[in-house]
Amino acid sequence: MTVLTMGCRVNQFESALLEQGGTARGFRPACAGERAELVVINTCSVTAESDRQARQLIRRAHRDHPGARIVVTGCYAQNAPERVAELDGVDLVLGNGEKERFWEIFDRSGPAEPQEKIQVGDVAELTRVPERETVERFGERARAFLQVQDGCDRACAYCVIPRLRGPSRSIAPRQVLEQARRFLASGYRELVLTGVNLGAYGRDLEGRPTLAELAGLLLADLPDEARSGKSRASRPGDPGAWRLRISSIDPLDIDAGLCDLLAREMRLCGHLHLSIQSGDDQIRRRMGRGRGRDEVLARIARVRVARPDLVLGADFIVGFPGESEEAFEQTLALVHEADLTLLHVFPYSSRPDTPAAALPAALLVPGEQIQSRAKRLRQAGEARLTQLLHGRIDAREVMLVENLENGTATGKSGGFLSMRVPDAQEAWRASLLPVLVEGVDEGSGCLIGRVTA
Repeated sequence: MTVLTMGCRVNQFESALLEQGGTARGFRPACAGERAELVVINTCSVTAESDRQARQLIRRAHRDHPGARIVVTGCYAQNAPERVAELDGVDLVLGNGEKERFWEIFDRSGPAEPQEKIQVGDVAELTRVPERETVERFGERARAFLQVQDGCDRACAYCVIPRLRGPSRSIAPRQVLEQARRFLASGYRELVLTGVNLGAYGRDLEGRPTLAELAGLLLADLPDEARSGKSRASRPGDPGAWRLRISSIDPLDIDAGLCDLLAREMRLCGHLHLSIQSGDDQIRRRMGRGRGRDEVLARIARVRVARPDLVLGADFIVGFPGESEEAFEQTLALVHEADLTLLHVFPYSSRPDTPAAALPAALLVPGEQIQSRAKRLRQAGEARLTQLLHGRIDAREVMLVENLENGTATGKSGGFLSMRVPDAQEAWRASLLPVLVEGVDEGSGCLIGRVTA
């Protein structure tokens, strides 16, 4: 069996769940180069390019695994099930709602005559995330993604995800805690809270618990050997050390509770990735992003007061219809004003069946301008990252070891900065290490340091 995954962290968590279900039914993960009997492809459809890559992945799976049953699920299966079903080798097409009943549907379908080749329901009718088994392993990684939410109630003009994932639905704290305990028991030292619209967590649950309250509950509830008032990496390979990270979040969802938790709990990583998309008020309104740049900057200023060493990444779309040079300059200025690094820059491309696709052609930005602006924005982020890295020299960081090869350990700091430590020991693998930063490799954008006692 082989599970191929595209796209977001939520997909990656769900793929781990699918793989575990396959193992329980007697499927063995195929080794590299080995032909699989079953190929599951968990697709993405966030852009037209994602759709193209999904089709390419399906064709490659059919070529590399002749005779295998191919089951396609995820957002592209939800978005274009008929087109997926027409591709050679595809045996079954399951939507995002059906993904939760994947093995139930698979078990009653046959390789020769599946009950129905296409089983894709209306995700708008989904009201909750069903009770799930806990995932024991999250691949050969040092960190595990912990899904706490699915779906989205926003109506961003450029986005199809609410139509493909359904309304916002939160996973109950009890189930999140159970999964977190399982991951820690399996040896993962960093847990990443993940969702389609993470900041909406809890709004559909009784009592309306917030994301900050969920994070605080996780930090308070975990085993005694993992408790600490700060990120524990007091000695190399400490088996009790662990930390929690929040993944992508809208800056408008940064509330007082999250600021307070970041200020007092150092096991909560000093890093947030913000979904900003534009720094211009008019473009933000046209995108459907809610309030303007002043409010975005105010939320960022508030969270920086709480955690002065916070590293902030951000998503931006450049070349959205109607974006003038002046509007783009507002985005560039926001990067500097908010001191944003680790930028993810997406050149705008029209997505069918979205409000943005219906905007007048006169508003479209020429492709060469989009590419030029994307390059300038990336360069601005890279310049700020270089400045940030040099400012970390002589600082003490806690590094999660993600890889250990040729005597060198590599991984990420709590601020999600790349780090490298030479003269590594095998015992350091997949652990948290206290590191004194001694230099910067500008070519790779990496901090270089040594482990301290």
